[in-house]
Amino acid sequence: MEFLVAMSIFVVVITIVLSLFSASIKSYRRVIAMQIVQENARFLTEFMTKEIRMSIFNSSTLTTLFLTRSDGQSVSYVFSGNKLERTSPSSSGPINSEEVSINGRFYVEGIGTGDGRQPKVTIIIRAESTGGKVEEKAKIDVQTTLSQRKIDL
Repeated sequence: MEFLVAMSIFVVVITIVLSLFSASIKSYRRVIAMQIVQENARFLTEFMTKEIRMSIFNSSTLTTLFLTRSDGQSVSYVFSGNKLERTSPSSSGPINSEEVSINGRFYVEGIGTGDGRQPKVTIIIRAESTGGKVEEKAKIDVQTTLSQRKIDL
């Protein structure tokens, strides 16, 4: 009888310990996924922001932004197929990690309007981790608005 009580208590304690261990592993995986998503979103916004500020807006659609850099090189950013692709005469391809799915939009105001206002672009990005279990995935939405440095009055 004592042996059965001891075994029952042992099984309950082991079940609790294993449940805590499993929960901590899931939490760790979620934190790592969130870190990867945040790093990618931060990299993309900083990379685009530096180039956009030093460029002139040519035109845009909701998923494409066309720029002319200060050195005269044409560059485009395109949200396509869960990636953000950068295309220029010297290189092209996705700039996000394959571990992260990227979707977004560009909203541009003031291109060629002649209204005396500086053109600006709002970039909205949704970054989401790929792979892993559903409860361990991470998602983040990022938005930034910026204008070109060259005064276009």
